[in-house]
Amino acid sequence: MSSARRLWPASLAAAAMLAAGCARVGMPGGGPADTTPPLVVSSAPQQAAKGVALDTMIRLEFSESMNRVNVERGFSIAPPTALKNFAWEGDALVVRPQAALPESTTFVVRLAETADDYHGVKMDSAFVLTFSTGPTVDTGVVGGEVAIAGEPVPGATVWVCRRSLRAQSGEIERCRYEATTGPDGAFIVNGVAARELPYTVVAFLDVDEDGVYSVREEAGAIAAVEARITEPGAEATGIKIEIVDPLDEGAPTGSGEEELWNSQR
Repeated sequence: MSSARRLWPASLAAAAMLAAGCARVGMPGGGPADTTPPLVVSSAPQQAAKGVALDTMIRLEFSESMNRVNVERGFSIAPPTALKNFAWEGDALVVRPQAALPESTTFVVRLAETADDYHGVKMDSAFVLTFSTGPTVDTGVVGGEVAIAGEPVPGATVWVCRRSLRAQSGEIERCRYEATTGPDGAFIVNGVAARELPYTVVAFLDVDEDGVYSVREEAGAIAAVEARITEPGAEATGIKIEIVDPLDEGAPTGSGEEELWNSQR
């Protein structure tokens, strides 16, 4: 009896210590708040990789645990590529294309600076990964700003187009190169191929998010200056596009109008 009395307090103390330890799990940790911006510490394919397999998956590994929803929202790839799904392996995002990638094509993966870590700390800047399924990587750059009445426009869609733009049935299909303006209305398109003919740059507000520029319904404009990438690594920057309302005077009024109504603005 006396032995049981001696053991009971010891077992009770152990249980109390265990309970106290459990109670600490999930409690706010001490120390300073997290203010360190997260980073992409490695990627597959690697930056500027050539001859990448057509069935490759894209893998971005981060320096810490991320807000997975915002990372996936901030992910984009150009030329536009259908994606099968997003998956996570610890702190790494794995993106699977829907089908085999086209041959001899330079791809630009972009992760917007809105991507943040588990504590809500955003990246310092956007992450850009360029790779090619061919023997060379295109390195041209096109950049500029989009505004309405002189005010910067965030979230505008910007296309850099190799073809002439024609408003068939009042719509323009997606171009090869694509970007989205940041909070300051600025855009930059990497991985543009060198060519003799100039590129046409168009910006618009994709209100219905269908990836098509509905000329008579969505505000937009074509840059007055064409982008010339005549050699690898060339830059066409400082392009300014002033978006105009589709109801402005001179907007197209009939289906199948050939030239985009604001192509000369």
